[in-house]
Amino acid sequence: MGLPTTIPTQRHWSQESASNKSQGDWLAQQLRDIPVAILARTPAQCVEASPGGRYMSQSSSPIPGPYSFKTTPFLREIIDCFDINSPIREVAVMKGAQLGLTTLLENIIFYCMVEVKTAPVMLLTADDALAKIRLDSYIMPMIADSGLGHLIKSQDELNSRKTGATAQKLSWYGGGSLLPTGAVNPNKSRSFSMRFLLRDEIDAYKQTVGDDGDPLAISYKRTIAYKESRKVLDISTPLIRGRSHIHTRFQLGDQRYYFVRCLGCGFPQIMRWKVDLPNGKRAGIVWDTENGRLVTGSARWCCENCLRPHANDDKIRLLDPAYGAEWRPTARPHSDDMRSYHLAGLYSPVGMNTFDAMVLEWLEAWDEDNNRARNHGKVQAFYNTILGDPWEAVGYQLKYEQVSAHRRQAYHYGEIPNGWAIEHAGCSVLFLVCTVDVHASNLAVSVWGWCRDRRVFLIDYERLEGDTSRINDSGTWGELRSRLYNRQYKSDDGFVYRVATCVIDSGYKPTEAGEEQPGASVVLEFCDSFQEGGVFPLRGRKTAVKGGFQEFSKFVTESGGVGFHVTVDHYKDRWYAALKQEWDGIGLQPETFFNAPVDITDRELKELTAETKELPKDSKDGVLQWRRRGENALWDLLVYSNFAHDLLVYTYQITQLGRKTVDPEEFWETCEQNNLFRFPSEQHG
Repeated sequence: MGLPTTIPTQRHWSQESASNKSQGDWLAQQLRDIPVAILARTPAQCVEASPGGRYMSQSSSPIPGPYSFKTTPFLREIIDCFDINSPIREVAVMKGAQLGLTTLLENIIFYCMVEVKTAPVMLLTADDALAKIRLDSYIMPMIADSGLGHLIKSQDELNSRKTGATAQKLSWYGGGSLLPTGAVNPNKSRSFSMRFLLRDEIDAYKQTVGDDGDPLAISYKRTIAYKESRKVLDISTPLIRGRSHIHTRFQLGDQRYYFVRCLGCGFPQIMRWKVDLPNGKRAGIVWDTENGRLVTGSARWCCENCLRPHANDDKIRLLDPAYGAEWRPTARPHSDDMRSYHLAGLYSPVGMNTFDAMVLEWLEAWDEDNNRARNHGKVQAFYNTILGDPWEAVGYQLKYEQVSAHRRQAYHYGEIPNGWAIEHAGCSVLFLVCTVDVHASNLAVSVWGWCRDRRVFLIDYERLEGDTSRINDSGTWGELRSRLYNRQYKSDDGFVYRVATCVIDSGYKPTEAGEEQPGASVVLEFCDSFQEGGVFPLRGRKTAVKGGFQEFSKFVTESGGVGFHVTVDHYKDRWYAALKQEWDGIGLQPETFFNAPVDITDRELKELTAETKELPKDSKDGVLQWRRRGENALWDLLVYSNFAHDLLVYTYQITQLGRKTVDPEEFWETCEQNNLFRFPSEQHG
């Protein structure tokens, strides 16, 4: 028996068949609600869907109003890949920030709701909380702003209490649905088949989820049932090279870049941050400075062919396909149905990020004058969000050949070579500091002589053997006390020096019970015993305190004494760079330079190479950390010595003179002219 050609009404149904009657009425109502035009029409193309009906509110976009590709024309081709008639099945987008790419996910969901209607969609984020934020703060407002609330409809039509929108799932008219979930929830990823799989910020996903394995592999299996029609999008700002999910996915595709044409010569090129040309000039982003500060509005992008400058507002034309902008593949994909795209933050549309803002971000991260990082974390953030590239976390370690080059024939341990220092270090030694590293069976004790511009000489280095846990141990603490009170050093030009200040590593580390180790209390007791001051405990800290950078800060001991927290990684970064510097032995040494006596041993020099700066295996932020790989006492003592130098400057100018800021140049001049920490031998005798 064939289907009826008319919709049955109530009189056609048996009075005894209440259940059938109820279902029949429901079916009739559903069919009456569907216009014939909707049943018959072909879905619009994906790129036509959003411009045809999506509205961007002021709360969800910096450029509110009806959605248009005019602002972000580079999105058109990417979105077109998700048309159900496109042969492309997988797309990876490796991106910077402030590019309007958040709308990419929303546009695809919009297309699935309005045009495809029947497709199950999964939106996968790093965790469930982010998935909920994405749904509540972006997708639901998009639906409301675009007047599509009437499409939200439960697939259980017999239950009138169900609305189609829950915290776990969003269903719409036609049978399609959206499942927002987190990559840390493999059970949800495993339980449903999906035609559209949208994976957002995949570099924030864990490499593995418990015993379940790779979250990308788990979620990808949900598309197997739709192998011939599935659509998979991976989108992310990259993080760490070698661990970046999106970088791996990008390399699997055809690696497309958005080429723009110079508005002067018409040369097609990728917008890059820096291009060094054969003639010595620079293309890419250039800018002007005045007194070390960026001249507002001076940042521009210069063509690598003719060097024509383009202002930020010129991006309106640069990005427009009408002016020749286009995506170009640069590699052969592993599969013909996969595409990958790279888009740096330089392409940020007018009205979003600017060239000036990018330059300011760079100058905060990088010291252009000295060609080195000001802040490694900010350099990584710049690579990730502006360049759209993964950060290559290369470890740092000094080599023996680099540090051994600092051995000087001009002096031996215990000597102060002022004649040589005046010629090559800019002045005679101005003062001595003592630094002490505490070990269970010895004190590593060093004495350092400081000159202008942080040029330093290692004057003495010894191990005082004994039981450092006992304050009355004569071989360690007793010997150190005697040296601080009595030892003098004489320079080759007749000056006598005594140690100006001494800092001692307190060896503070929490025990399992959360208490200080005994060694720390011994150090504090020893320092407190110097009633006249000048001997201080220090505690190293890897990072500065919150609220701003500080090389060191004061703390008060239980007995009322004074100690200092020291940002040791700051000093380690400084001396890592300094020890790599080369000097030809002629003229003045570079600033921040290390000198060792001729009789320093190879073993002692190797202590300067015992730490590496590397990425921890469990790193989530990509920040490199210093790690000890062997005996490193001299390295620590050098770091403490620089702190002792800075402490002297601070104590003299801030504490004694009441200044608000320190001026090392003035301090060095005062030390030299007034002999603050040294005496002519006849006067001292």
